[in-house]
Amino acid sequence: MMSMCFWSNSHYWSSCPSPRKKSSPVVIRVAYFKKVNWVGFNFCKYHAEAVKIFRTLPANDRFFYEIKLNCYAAFNVWCIDGKHFEKLISELNNYVDIGLEFIISTPDQVPELFQALNLTFYERSVQC
Repeated sequence: MMSMCFWSNSHYWSSCPSPRKKSSPVVIRVAYFKKVNWVGFNFCKYHAEAVKIFRTLPANDRFFYEIKLNCYAAFNVWCIDGKHFEKLISELNNYVDIGLEFIISTPDQVPELFQALNLTFYERSVQC
């Protein structure tokens, strides 16, 4: 997930046709980890109300992961058990200042959880 979300020269597929502007609402990128049936949520900006939603889940069904790259940059992900996906997405959609962006590594392997949302994926890559 970090390689898709964090690095500027990443190549992945997104449910958003183009990168969101910095002035747009808080963007939360969502990726599915098939091997463990967990879903990761990467916040571009802190959102207190959204964090409260994650904290209401049982402790053994959620965790917070952070990598501090240096004193200016960190990569943060809330991860949840896939069984809470629909409920969490529904609650996050209640906030108008949150934009969800679903990401996948290849368009021919859309996770079953995402298929129910009828998303269209667009190729994203930055040419150096």
